[in-house]
Amino acid sequence: MKLLICPMCYSKNVELDSGGVSGKYFCKDCGYVGSFILEMSEGDYEEMLKSKGEDFKFRSERDKDRNPTKKH
Repeated sequence: MKLLICPMCYSKNVELDSGGVSGKYFCKDCGYVGSFILEMSEGDYEEMLKSKGEDFKFRSERDKDRNPTKKH
């Protein structure tokens, strides 16, 4: 099964925006809306997080206060 990953904060908390009508995705963690999204397996996702280190892994947690999620 492929995961949808936000290209801005690398969260897995991504869904189709506007019910899929717009062809865009919405990240519930950072508020990103766009048609570009990362798609990878769970194993590839875990490998990516390990290779980038802890700072990378918790990037979305750190940025939540600066960029609160608001669905439009």
